[in-house]
Amino acid sequence: MRISTVTIFDQNVTSMNRQQAEFMKIGQQIASGRRVVNPSDDPQAAARAVDVSQSIAVTEQFKTARVSVRNSLAQQESILNSTNDILTRAKTLMVQASSDTSSDIDRLSIASEMRGLYEGLIGLANSTDGSGRFTFGGYSDGRPPFERDADGNVVYTGSPDVREERVDGDRLMKVGLSGQDAFLSVVGKPRETSEADLNTSIFRTFEKAIAALEDGEGAIPADQKRQIMNDVLRELDNGMDNMVTKRASLGARLNELDTLDLVAGNRMLGYQQQMSDLVDLDYVQATADYSLRMVGLQAAQKAFVDIKGLSLFDYLR
Repeated sequence: MRISTVTIFDQNVTSMNRQQAEFMKIGQQIASGRRVVNPSDDPQAAARAVDVSQSIAVTEQFKTARVSVRNSLAQQESILNSTNDILTRAKTLMVQASSDTSSDIDRLSIASEMRGLYEGLIGLANSTDGSGRFTFGGYSDGRPPFERDADGNVVYTGSPDVREERVDGDRLMKVGLSGQDAFLSVVGKPRETSEADLNTSIFRTFEKAIAALEDGEGAIPADQKRQIMNDVLRELDNGMDNMVTKRASLGARLNELDTLDLVAGNRMLGYQQQMSDLVDLDYVQATADYSLRMVGLQAAQKAFVDIKGLSLFDYLR
């Protein structure tokens, strides 16, 4: 069978184009550092790489969530530390006020400082985070969680429920404490009463103490005032004990976040290794292939030039 000049020409053009395409493909791989530049380079590896990439993205999302939760927990822990300092100072003042050597003027002075501590406590309870959200408001963000009622007593208007964040695949973690957990049910019910939760709050403890300290006219009988002082001291002790418990709860969650970070870090290394195995380039092999393809392309180009120069008239001259 005779092969026409056109056929030979087309075959050489096709060979040269194929060699050039392979040469350019390896050049792209070396430039990008990836073996799989386009899905067509290795469809199976490309599909698996998409799955691994999605797993990496989810892991990064959980990492971001843990950072947010850690910041919230750390802020609450700091606030509870400051709250405990206030309770400690309040107890010192009440011990002084309970002494028989304290005069009415001394108690008025103590009452003034107790009122300052009380206002500071309200400020801590109504703290906000960097985004303006109330730290102890739960799901209620539109108003301060602690407000005064018609009688001037502090009441909780926030949500009893605490926001949760998914910090890992199967772990939902509460973002701290609600104001109800942190400040209302921390002193225990007064003896021989069935008062509501408002009256067992740490704020009510301060309100009772200030009222008793400011009673210089004897409106409160002496024995009742003495009982109030004793109750206040007991409730402050209970409040400090409960602050330790609440801080321990926050600390346990912070420790768990550290553990989750460690596990997730190891998991991320695994994903990155999988991704590297699937799509990253073996530079040694790629360099050898690059040189080989260059030789092949140069040979194809030379063959094309030689064949293109051939003509029957060359032999008839």
